[in-house]
Amino acid sequence: MLGLTLLAVLKGGDIIIDKEGIRKDLLTWHLKEVKALAEQYDKAFRILFELLRDENPHVRTNAIQVLTDMLSEGKLEGERKKLALEGVLELVKDDDERVALKALEFINALLETGELSDEEYERVTDTLKEVVKSGVPILGEYAAEGLGKLGAKVAKIAYKIIRWLFSLIGSSKKKEVQSAAITALTEMAMKTEDRKVLNEIFEGVADLLAHPDPYVVERALYSIERMLSREKEISTRNKLKAITRIKELKGDVKLGLKASQVLEKLEKSTVTKEELISETDAKKRMEITQYSIDDVERLLDAGKTEIVAEMAKLDPDVMDKVLSMLESEDYSRRLDALWIVTRLTSHLTPSDAYRILPVLGDFLKSKNPWARETAAKVLADIYALYPGTSKFFTSLLDTLLKSGKERDVEGAIELMARLSDRISSKEMLSGMLKLILKLLDDKRTRGVTLRAIAREAQKILDLDTEDIFILQDKLKEVYGTDGGKYDEIIAGLIDVIDDILKMRRQGIVPTSS
Repeated sequence: MLGLTLLAVLKGGDIIIDKEGIRKDLLTWHLKEVKALAEQYDKAFRILFELLRDENPHVRTNAIQVLTDMLSEGKLEGERKKLALEGVLELVKDDDERVALKALEFINALLETGELSDEEYERVTDTLKEVVKSGVPILGEYAAEGLGKLGAKVAKIAYKIIRWLFSLIGSSKKKEVQSAAITALTEMAMKTEDRKVLNEIFEGVADLLAHPDPYVVERALYSIERMLSREKEISTRNKLKAITRIKELKGDVKLGLKASQVLEKLEKSTVTKEELISETDAKKRMEITQYSIDDVERLLDAGKTEIVAEMAKLDPDVMDKVLSMLESEDYSRRLDALWIVTRLTSHLTPSDAYRILPVLGDFLKSKNPWARETAAKVLADIYALYPGTSKFFTSLLDTLLKSGKERDVEGAIELMARLSDRISSKEMLSGMLKLILKLLDDKRTRGVTLRAIAREAQKILDLDTEDIFILQDKLKEVYGTDGGKYDEIIAGLIDVIDDILKMRRQGIVPTSS
């Protein structure tokens, strides 16, 4: 309450403000009260600035949040804004990740709303570059978003940032660094008003399609897909260059499907003669331009979810509305939003992605199989785009599996299966197998686990022969348990494994490497 911070009003109108009172308010989440004082009284604002260096990370975090709230409401101007930036920039390197993340959120908000001096832009650029280069999960992704906004806003330093980011992709071997750099480039391309900047980035990303690292190539595909929402501003020469590169990927086992999808969009956007554009595509383009954010609800009621998805790619406000609908009280609206998000994954900024992780996690508990499967796919796509989300996935899987509830376990297995589709590795498959064996030992989770293995039986082909034998032994061990309730499923799986092992001995199915 204000009573904690406001000790007395003297007769002359002077006010005594208690630093310890403000500190207590920050610790107890009375942020509105602190904000009101900081807006009205310069002394209160100075105390708030001092508390950015408080020894308690909760105080530092909430002090930044108050400054962010002031900024969003236009109450942080002039000298105060300069002072706030000075204090918050130092906290980007804070030892406490929550403080550093909150500092980056403030900087990103400032880049959206405030004009800075050339010197301030340089300082912000240097700070964000350091974070991106560090490869620290989450922080690097938020810093990348900030770099993208900065380059889009200040054209004269955009090219320096672009060159630095492409150089970083080429020199770094860390997936987190490469991912953050591509995120920054994509954000800049999507937000810039300078067509030359957009084309510079598009051409560079097209060159990344020839990168030796499949992860970089995949991220480049997603980046190009997103930039194609600005297809009219991309030069035909750059589109043709991307088409040539992508055609070389169509035969790739992992990237072939995504390459074909992006190639189709590119080829359609490269056609210049109106008569060669299909009647359906022409109608769709015209239809999208007729609607605004006010029409979203009506379009969804009419079943025109695809039009809303295309609108969201072009309009950040529509995107925000769709993401908000994921938490709608209307269940059908939540499902509409989930369907649309499956079409927008490559268009999600780091802020968008982190925002919807919890609600997507809740969908994994749904009794609706489609909702569970779709949420798992979107989550896996987000993980592939933003590796910093790994902590969330670890926590989510742990929570679902510990509950012991069939539906939760089914959602967890579905998520693991989709993650293995997107990030296939020997380590991930081995980890999944260990977990599966543990779930088969638990009477509560045995049934749902067996059904899941049966659904994903093709993944057994990806296991090492030794691991296949381990799985087979476990299945034989649980055969006949639970009164034989699951014996039919188990017998079927053992037959599948026998066939795989036989084909491997004959050299028909290669041994997983």
